[in-house]
Amino acid sequence: MTFFKHFNWKKAGIVHSSFGTYPKLALLVKQEMSKENIEVAVVESIDRDGTFAVNSLKAYHKGYYGSKYVWWFPGWFRSNWWRDTYGTYNCSSNEIFEVIGNNSFYTTTPIYSTSNTTAVSGKTGIQFFNDLNKSMNYTFVSSGFADKVGAIYDAVWSLALGLHRSERYLKNINSSLEHFTYDNDLIRSAFVKEISNLSFYGVTGPISFKKGNSRLGNVIIWQLQDSLRKVAFYDIENNKISIENDSLKWPGGKPPQDRLIVIVVIKTIPKALFIPFSILNCLGIIFSLIIMVFIAVKRRNRYIKMSSPNLNYFILFGCILCYISVIVNGMDAGIVGVKNRKHTCIAEIWLLSLGFTIAFGSIIKDLQLIIRLGQLLLVDVLILILWNIIDPISTNDVDVGVKIHNHKEIIRDRIQVCTSTNSIVWLIAILAYKSAMLLFGVSLAWRTRKVSIETLNDSRSLVLTIYNIFVLSFTGVTVGMVSNNTYDIGFALKAAFIILCTTSSICLVFIPKLLQVRINPTLPSATTKTDNKFSNNMLSTSISGEAQLEVRKLRLIIREQEEKLQKLSNRTIQETEN
Repeated sequence: MTFFKHFNWKKAGIVHSSFGTYPKLALLVKQEMSKENIEVAVVESIDRDGTFAVNSLKAYHKGYYGSKYVWWFPGWFRSNWWRDTYGTYNCSSNEIFEVIGNNSFYTTTPIYSTSNTTAVSGKTGIQFFNDLNKSMNYTFVSSGFADKVGAIYDAVWSLALGLHRSERYLKNINSSLEHFTYDNDLIRSAFVKEISNLSFYGVTGPISFKKGNSRLGNVIIWQLQDSLRKVAFYDIENNKISIENDSLKWPGGKPPQDRLIVIVVIKTIPKALFIPFSILNCLGIIFSLIIMVFIAVKRRNRYIKMSSPNLNYFILFGCILCYISVIVNGMDAGIVGVKNRKHTCIAEIWLLSLGFTIAFGSIIKDLQLIIRLGQLLLVDVLILILWNIIDPISTNDVDVGVKIHNHKEIIRDRIQVCTSTNSIVWLIAILAYKSAMLLFGVSLAWRTRKVSIETLNDSRSLVLTIYNIFVLSFTGVTVGMVSNNTYDIGFALKAAFIILCTTSSICLVFIPKLLQVRINPTLPSATTKTDNKFSNNMLSTSISGEAQLEVRKLRLIIREQEEKLQKLSNRTIQETEN
């Protein structure tokens, strides 16, 4: 067990013979392993006519060998036992050695103890070894049973001491070993009890027993390399194991693992995908800023002024927020870390929702309704705040793939999904609100469809913009939900639809205005008293929406008539002078 703990092995299997005391010993080993928190995955017995060698042959055919398996065998196996061939199983000794070579260990008791402690026999372990070797004319070491003699000697002493103590116990209950028969349960139980309580110092070291079966003492651990090699020594008195790490050899160069190690890999958006989309969004932001500067420079141009420059700024600012939301969405665990990912999730939702409202709310409204735009934003903010308070957004790790690497590691790919308990409900609420805005835009476009002044009638571009936003948004949401677990593809599709929707909306709204300014680059706006009068009327919040549309029509008609009169007057003056 100490050897297992040293290498952090917590999982094992037991194979034992099905006859004799082996099943009980296997059960005892299993119980001891359980006490040490070592999981016994399987206990398997070998038929009475089976052998460990035959079992090793089966292990070879089943693939139970290699750098991830370790075999433990009893120390009484004879040297080179694997060299016996078993033709019935169509395996060679080399194939058996492939199973156990550098992967098998054997335990034996020491030949003798090197301690100066006197054994129960009256001799130290060294004295016992020297006397025995001398009596055998110094051929003891080369004999085939040298490694077993000390254990056998101590076993005889164990029997003698056990019988002696049993006799004393039996005399106290008016019985004796002389009454022993194989059917006498009293004598048998007395002997087992005394053996279990036995503890003495033998020539191989300290000796004790557990439950009358297993001898506890110092242990030498051997590893089968080219031959058996001593690699460790267990001192039972101090419960300490000395491992000669330099002597150990492992397939693969390091100790095996007792189980597959699970490695969780949080998948992130590849830089090769994130950087190009970030560049595209930055270009979109620059494009929006250029249009802002252009509007600021040309704000006195009639076409720019009639399109409400202030709201144009809001439209472009909302689009910039949408662009930024894509960049923030790509800032996952690979950039901000696993713990901070939820913050970018929240920021992305806020940026996209507010950006949509500011941009599209400004498109479907007009100058006199900037306050209404603020009201729309207030609804957005209210929904998002309630969402964050009632049902906070967090990240949920979702497994998207599992693979085994080198038969040692389970690599579990995971992605971080931004979600909450009722996220679907909140998303439906936001989408319903945005859909209502789209429907209002369609209604506004329908009411202004008959305006005859080309520069005033934005109904066509408004309808195209609404259609563009509806199609791309619906497709983007659908594709995003379908590809939610395909992290890279999901990000790419979502980013592509946001960029396409935002950029195309900017083009539909502003390109016609820019073309008009190019055709009439120096045409100023009229600044007559009539214009000022109508401007003041437009700021009145008491006028209904329909009345304001009529006022706007009249205002622009008057402007055009004034411009025509001005041109006619200039022409008349020139003709008079000529």
